[in-house]
Amino acid sequence: MKKAISIILAVAIMISICSSAVAANEKCSCDMMPVIYVPGFGEPIYLNPGSDDEVSLFPPEQDAIDASIPDIVKAVIFGLLSGNFEAFGKYAINIAETMLKPAACDKEGNAPENTGVDYEPPVNDTHKQTAFPATEDDDEGYFCFLYDWRIDPLENAKLLKEYIDEVKAITKHDKIILTAHSQGNTVVASYLYLYGNSGIEKAVFLSPAYQGLSLIGSIFAQEYSLSEKGDDLANCLLGIMGYEDTVSQLVSAVIKEINKAGIVDGILDYLQLVLESQFDRVFEESLRDILGTLPGVWAFVPDEYYETAKSAIFGSNGEYGVFIEKIDNYHYNVQKNIVSILNEVKAGGTAIVIAAGYNISSIPVTKSDAAQSDYLVDTEYMTLGATCAPYGESLGKNYLQKNTACGHNHVSPDGIIDASTCAFPEHTWFVKNNPHHNLYEPYTDFIEWAIRYDGQPTVDSSNLYPQFIQISDGEIRPVQSGSAGETRSNGEIIITSLIMLLKDAFAE
Repeated sequence: MKKAISIILAVAIMISICSSAVAANEKCSCDMMPVIYVPGFGEPIYLNPGSDDEVSLFPPEQDAIDASIPDIVKAVIFGLLSGNFEAFGKYAINIAETMLKPAACDKEGNAPENTGVDYEPPVNDTHKQTAFPATEDDDEGYFCFLYDWRIDPLENAKLLKEYIDEVKAITKHDKIILTAHSQGNTVVASYLYLYGNSGIEKAVFLSPAYQGLSLIGSIFAQEYSLSEKGDDLANCLLGIMGYEDTVSQLVSAVIKEINKAGIVDGILDYLQLVLESQFDRVFEESLRDILGTLPGVWAFVPDEYYETAKSAIFGSNGEYGVFIEKIDNYHYNVQKNIVSILNEVKAGGTAIVIAAGYNISSIPVTKSDAAQSDYLVDTEYMTLGATCAPYGESLGKNYLQKNTACGHNHVSPDGIIDASTCAFPEHTWFVKNNPHHNLYEPYTDFIEWAIRYDGQPTVDSSNLYPQFIQISDGEIRPVQSGSAGETRSNGEIIITSLIMLLKDAFAE
């Protein structure tokens, strides 16, 4: 009997050892850690996504656009051009109801059934899925998490958790790297808040909107202003289209030249009157239940605007109580605590990288002077506290770095940014003149370096990628010292741009 028991125990031990060995062999031995990319706002929203009956709700189908054309024409002719603001408001409501209402959430911030993104599960093709804006021959190990940008970032974080678990199971890796752009950072921040840093080797935040953007804050708090923003509009368009683009330079210079006579400012002042007359009505009758009940969009409202925005949009209307509780949860537990969240994950061994654009005028909607931005998200918000000169200005010749405790210089060579006041000055990069939408080479060369760097990179880890970089002539270069403002007159820019366009035309 004892002999039989001994044999059984020996067999059991052997099975256990073999099982452990098999399990160990199932772990991937490659050094290509999977990267999960969480993109920004704007993934198409469908009715019946993934089916034969799939219909695009956002952006709207051509039928919805065609149906709105008569109201668009009427809004312009019988509203704006005729000075009939009431008529403009009426047609604006019709347009919103036709083009935007089908994608709206309910009053609790829930997406309607059978609507959402066309979800793509992770696919194992030797760890390869073309999902990140990397070079075509260097996309191995990248996966893309698609999410419904309308809903609560915390709900999307739960779905991201499931996706991460799937990727780990498919690739046989215990750890992954998270990288996100724009709104995707609200989802990643929510994930880190809910689940911590277990299994996350590195988190790379690109143009992050985790602290919101003044554009949305101003609109929701009804503290917007278009008045006397003609030159700001020209500067913003220059940044969006690209500083080195000849057409962009020409358009910007022409707008500034025309505005010397006050023409552009006059048009914007008129539009400001239209907004002041009709904004409350349009929001009350339509937009509150279209844009105002999207938790994902409320994540864009910065703290300095947040309570004012809630009062402006909802007042004392009790039927939005559940919705307000939902957006409060994200705002007060994630957005306001993002520095603490990142400090915790960093202390737990997860490397962090933050990259933000600057030296582009923000979209001219706020009442204050144009902020440093990538035209969409404020540089101060993206970098968690950078000290920034107003657009077109510098911090001054006699400026002294505010935080000297680190012993490093964090003032940009052009005198526009003091990065010493960032929450993570050693791990925050600034990309001059880089517009929000740019995720292409050579910027992706820097991103790839940050992702694949072994361990925690700092702004001193590479001579190629110091803290302040810019993209010029198709290459990434360190920012050079010099004036923060425009050095050529509008006339010079216009003449030079026309000559370059004529040369290009004859060359073709």
